Amino acid sequence: MSTTPPADPAPTVPAPRRTRTGEVLVGPSVRGRYLPGALIGLPLVSLLLSPFAGAGFQQWRISRLRDGHDGLLEQLLAPAWTQLLLGALALWALFALWALVPLLLTRTVVLLDEQARTLRLRKGLRTRDRAALGEVEYAVGEAVRGSLGLIGVRAPEQQEVRQWVVPEIGWDAASFDGLRVLQAAAGFRPAPPREVLVREERRGRVEAAHRELAARLGMPWREEYAHDEDAFQAEFDRVRRVLGGREEPRDGDPRP
Repeated sequence: MSTTPPADPAPTVPAPRRTRTGEVLVGPSVRGRYLPGALIGLPLVSLLLSPFAGAGFQQWRISRLRDGHDGLLEQLLAPAWTQLLLGALALWALFALWALVPLLLTRTVVLLDEQARTLRLRKGLRTRDRAALGEVEYAVGEAVRGSLGLIGVRAPEQQEVRQWVVPEIGWDAASFDGLRVLQAAAGFRPAPPREVLVREERRGRVEAAHRELAARLGMPWREEYAHDEDAFQAEFDRVRRVLGGREEPRDGDPRP
């Protein structure tokens, strides 16, 4: 994977998230991890399951009417669409709470105090380890989602390196920028911005897939194909026509 920074220096300036006291978050915040699921994923699940919750509201209304209650709430729940809507909202609130609690209790993040030059490893609601910035041996991580950040720390009196693992270091740009700030503060060369690495990772995956397709057809590979998808696709389609007998072959083309 390329580590060459982009030509424009402006996008290379890290913009990490910070706590209210100014500490840099190395890793995703609770808000960053929670909001996409709470605002996109959980509402869809709630809508799919809303008929079950709506049936519960309907049974509750029927039992209230049997007991002689016929107030504003019972009248409000009379339409089926109201039962479905309230059912979806109730499920969304319940799922959102269930999703937040384990996230708060299990998330792992490193807090960097640039002024005091100290690090804290937090797991859940507790601080599990501390280190001075000068004790950092390495700080690495991939920029794609699902990747881990690895931070090695070793005190002067210790022989072995303690490795801190930060899940989802490449969750978003701010999460990865926290790692970049730590790298710079520890005296290492900071990684390029996340979008640059993600773009390069995608280009590498596409190149590998194109190389495999070219090898299957016996199509000669040119270095320009690694950066020009249109050129590869045009040549790939031409070779397929040649192999299908719909176009005359050129020198170096595979034969049907």
